[in-house]
Amino acid sequence: MKKLMDWSEKNNFYFLTIALVGYIFLAACLDQFWQGDGFRFLQIAMVLVLAAGVWQAKGKRLWYVTGIGFLFTTSVLAFFSYWFEAEGLVSLYLTIVFCYLVLTTWTALKQVLFTGHIDSNKIVGAICIFLLIGLGWAHLYTILNFWLNDAFNGVPKEHWSTQMTDFIYFSFVTLTTLGYGEITPNTPISRFFTFSEAVFGQFYMAILVASLVGARMSERESERD
Repeated sequence: MKKLMDWSEKNNFYFLTIALVGYIFLAACLDQFWQGDGFRFLQIAMVLVLAAGVWQAKGKRLWYVTGIGFLFTTSVLAFFSYWFEAEGLVSLYLTIVFCYLVLTTWTALKQVLFTGHIDSNKIVGAICIFLLIGLGWAHLYTILNFWLNDAFNGVPKEHWSTQMTDFIYFSFVTLTTLGYGEITPNTPISRFFTFSEAVFGQFYMAILVASLVGARMSERESERD
């Protein structure tokens, strides 16, 4: 048991990355095969992602306690927003999840770029951060479209969970600067956040690669000395 705990601490990003990929894939499957009540499973999956994020940061007491708070709050909001479907509850749920994704991205960035030596866990961590960024912006777009009428063209006026799937797709297409064009921003605020994500994605890739390569070269020089 102790060996398993040690392995999980050294490879903490694996769990969160698997949870994120599973969430994104589940969102696509629900939108493809089971619209409507399928969104309850999307909320359950997000709670599991939060739990994986809390597990990933269990060695950091402050963030661990904060993560537990986010996990509890999100679970309660997911429950009540499902049964009551009030705009305020849905908006608060999406906002809390967005804040969690931002904080998790920040803590993951610090661990990947500024601690320890380069190993497979850090490479997985870099992938994890990329997924967190895309998913965070997808939630931001969903919030914008929830409160601003016609913030985006090409998004059907349906349940927010269906829109979430569209915005996950749009977010990663924007983050990688593919820009297929099925969904386009329609208001000044939505345009601002869209091009901000594209710029952020480019800088992230450049800074990440430079940082990891630089850190690895420093390690090799230290080993030679």
